[in-house]
Amino acid sequence: MKNTGSAALPEAMAQSVQLQLKEKYPDLTVSANGSQICIRGSFPLIHEAKVLDRYQIEIEWVESNREAPVLWETAGRIPRTEDRHIDSEGKACPLVPEEWLIRAPEARTLIHYLDGPVRDYFLWQSLTERGITPPQGQRSHHVAGLIESYGDMVGVKGKKAVTTCLDYLSKKKVKGHWPCYCGSGLPLRNCHVEHLRSLQGKIPRHIAELALKRLATPTMR
Repeated sequence: MKNTGSAALPEAMAQSVQLQLKEKYPDLTVSANGSQICIRGSFPLIHEAKVLDRYQIEIEWVESNREAPVLWETAGRIPRTEDRHIDSEGKACPLVPEEWLIRAPEARTLIHYLDGPVRDYFLWQSLTERGITPPQGQRSHHVAGLIESYGDMVGVKGKKAVTTCLDYLSKKKVKGHWPCYCGSGLPLRNCHVEHLRSLQGKIPRHIAELALKRLATPTMR
């Protein structure tokens, strides 16, 4: 794990994170790695009110609207393949970062992350390992997976429509004469301008910019 900062994390912050974990995830421990919080230990996978499985994990935790947490599976149990959404070093892909970053701050807590994306990711892994079809599917890889994710975010489908919509959201000012991103051929003002305005209240410009950058240089998804 890389140390991304030089300043020591205040002890009070580490203790606060540990307290969040105490009741539901007592086997996870918190430490400071430079300016970053690292969470390590055994993650209990709860399914149908019981512990179905356990995974050894590490999380680089950040509380930010510009950077998503990073999840690692550290025991080497999951095959390091694209089909299992994990890279050769054990870095997992439980979600597209921008999906996390557009959540309201109160929905971006550590417990939300563990109960939601982390649990869903490992449930999919465990059921797949057992030959059981998971209740929730997994997105495609690389650009196709990103387009699916961003399409859900902005409410349109297809690479061109999604990319154009994100491009408009990344602008300081949107002009009504631009062609609508939906592909209707109409000016934006006569088509989806109200939809775009509603998206501007949910997806900040910097998130749209991050999404466009990721589409240009896709990694595992």
